[in-house]
Amino acid sequence: MFFYLFIFLNKHKRKLTKIISLVLSICLFFFSFAIFSHNDKLSTDGKYIGIDISKWNKEVNLQLASQEIDYVIIRCGYTSLSDGKKTKEDPYFKQNLKQCEELSIPYGIYYYSLARDENQAKKEANFVTNLLNNKIPPLGVFLDLEDEKFQGDLTNNELTTVATTFLENIPNQNKKGIYANHHWWSTKLTDPQLDKYIKWKARYNDKPTLEEEYAILQYSQTGSIKGIIGNVDLNIVANKYW
Repeated sequence: MFFYLFIFLNKHKRKLTKIISLVLSICLFFFSFAIFSHNDKLSTDGKYIGIDISKWNKEVNLQLASQEIDYVIIRCGYTSLSDGKKTKEDPYFKQNLKQCEELSIPYGIYYYSLARDENQAKKEANFVTNLLNNKIPPLGVFLDLEDEKFQGDLTNNELTTVATTFLENIPNQNKKGIYANHHWWSTKLTDPQLDKYIKWKARYNDKPTLEEEYAILQYSQTGSIKGIIGNVDLNIVANKYW
């Protein structure tokens, strides 16, 4: 029996080699695809793709979205001018955070600020600290400074004080940053004190360019991602830091 098996294998050696090679190639393809699908979804120019989400995006399916993105930055809360400058939790924060944790999606959080002085900045920081409940977002905690109507008249020094006060009153976080648009970064947030923080800039362009001093670039407000109804903000990161 073994003799005939040996004869058969020897006779069809070339065909069997081709079949084995084909099977191995197919297995390697699917293995590589699986790794790519569950790790980094690099853009064509080698940058990491992410989204930032809030109540404006309503309910999102991050399991579907994770097929196209590498990370999520979640709004945890905001200061409401209509309610007497009360600090408020974003109504979708907890469920967005839960999805990220369950799906092992790297995430950061941000807070939309209306602070004009140290006292308000501390109040916002304490609110965020309580929301985090000792969680440490891999991408960091960000202060969103962009309200032209309510903060646009502050001097550069006053805005720097607001930013540093907020971030320095967020304990136990080794990654902290500031989000602002291109104009604010260029004209208002210019103090070297801010260089120690992660810089996240919004500037919309069909061909986004991420300058060296900025870690994250929000380059579109009209992105389309699986699992999200309507438009969503798109971001790129050149150097993975989480």
